[in-house]
Amino acid sequence: MRLSTTERRLLWLGTALVGVIHLLVPGLLLRTARFGYRTGLAVEFRPRSGARKRVRAVGVGLLALAAVVRRLQR
Repeated sequence: MRLSTTERRLLWLGTALVGVIHLLVPGLLLRTARFGYRTGLAVEFRPRSGARKRVRAVGVGLLALAAVVRRLQR
C-alpha cells in the first residue's frame, strides 16, 4: 500500500499521540473502557490490579512503533 507524505506523517503523529495519551492518562482510558463496556456490551468491566501499568506499557509500545514509522519515512 502506497501512502502519501501527508498520510505517513499523520500515521506517525497519530501513533505518537495515542502513545503519549496512554502514558499520561491511563485512568481516563480505563474509565472510558468501563463506560463503553457497560453501555455498548452490557457487561461489567473491572480492571484488575496493575491495569494502569499495563496501559502505560502499551503506550511505550506505541511510542516505539511511532519511532519505527518515523525512521522508515526517511
